[in-house]
Amino acid sequence: MEYVEGETLHRLLRREGTLPVKRAVRMLRQIADGVDAAHDLGILHRDLKPANIFLMQKSKGGDGFIKVGDFGLAKITSQTVTDFSSNATPSSRGIIGTPEFMSPEQMQPEMGVDVRADIYALGTIAYLMLGGKTPFSGDMMQLVMQKIMHQAPPLSSIRSDIPADVEHVIMRSLEIEPAKRHSSVADWIADLEQAAADVDEARRSGGTRLIVLAPAAAEVYVDDERKASVGSSGRVVLSNIPPGQHILRVAKAGERDDERVIEIREEASEQVIQAHLRSKADAGSQPNPSQGSSSSGVNSSLMPGIVACSNCQSRFAEGVKFCGRCGNRSFVMISPGESPNSFPCPRCGNMLPEHSRFCGRCGLSIGPTAPLPISQPASFATNPSRLQTAQQAERICRRCNNSFPQHIKFCGRCGLGLD
Repeated sequence: MEYVEGETLHRLLRREGTLPVKRAVRMLRQIADGVDAAHDLGILHRDLKPANIFLMQKSKGGDGFIKVGDFGLAKITSQTVTDFSSNATPSSRGIIGTPEFMSPEQMQPEMGVDVRADIYALGTIAYLMLGGKTPFSGDMMQLVMQKIMHQAPPLSSIRSDIPADVEHVIMRSLEIEPAKRHSSVADWIADLEQAAADVDEARRSGGTRLIVLAPAAAEVYVDDERKASVGSSGRVVLSNIPPGQHILRVAKAGERDDERVIEIREEASEQVIQAHLRSKADAGSQPNPSQGSSSSGVNSSLMPGIVACSNCQSRFAEGVKFCGRCGNRSFVMISPGESPNSFPCPRCGNMLPEHSRFCGRCGLSIGPTAPLPISQPASFATNPSRLQTAQQAERICRRCNNSFPQHIKFCGRCGLGLD
């Protein structure tokens, strides 16, 4: 498995909420090109979602290169399968995919799927990028009934500055009947780009409007200052939040708080963020709709460790047998993988080792934990060649010799600031 430097679309949307129309369309163009290339090879992805879309290292003034990953549920089809005039369908049966992003026909095992199922998923991703939430939510049975029986709510009912032409293209991709959708991803993205061509995103006076979607009676805090209580409309509009990064916390009695780092863009006129509250009895690692969990019956795996080829320094997931670039079979550990006892930072969601006392990403103090094992050796300092490789790409804690990626600012083990 290739190691991808950057972040997922899920993390970007969790931090920024909705995106400007033209920026979203530019990103969707890259995503659509990847999916369309797979379709040209006769491959249906069947599990498109923000957590499977990877934004490579950012370039100046842009979001960088985008890759579509996780083809674990992909289906190789013959030409006759994707021929809309044929009654032939993929031979696989059963509900496979992530419910929030699955097309209605994917949720009916007796029906087959073709490229229009991936177009539905792309439309759902576009809806989330511009509206801040997926068209439907709930458990599996609720989602099945909603998608089969009801049209998706208009995008303009969530966000007021969406052009009608852009909304029309996205809503067409969410039609219940596959025949009413575009016949190919290329046609869909071309229509979307044409609809967004004349969008004027000049900054409006009055600052950015932050719209927080949350259950009624929830309390909204920004930087630990209470801003509002959510009423029966299920939304709160805040217009006095300055540009930059802030800590957003949405709390409700009996529910687990949703606390995250958000970024208010100076050029945006409106940003929408959907809060995700869960019962305190639920598992803390449950994914939210934009992250999704596949319904194929396979438990999601832990994040593997990262290793580097000792010859060309290319990075891969731990367990790789040979370097895909130079063929070398010798690797050096760069970053260990997640352990079964790792847990997410309450503020930013970064996965932390079992005994962490500080978050290495945002610096949050986690509180007292079990004492560190005294006999545990320093990560890779015993091997000079390994330490040299790690120093080239990682930060090394001066106190405990633990290694971290370049973007980490604090040692997750002892809390020391990293230079």
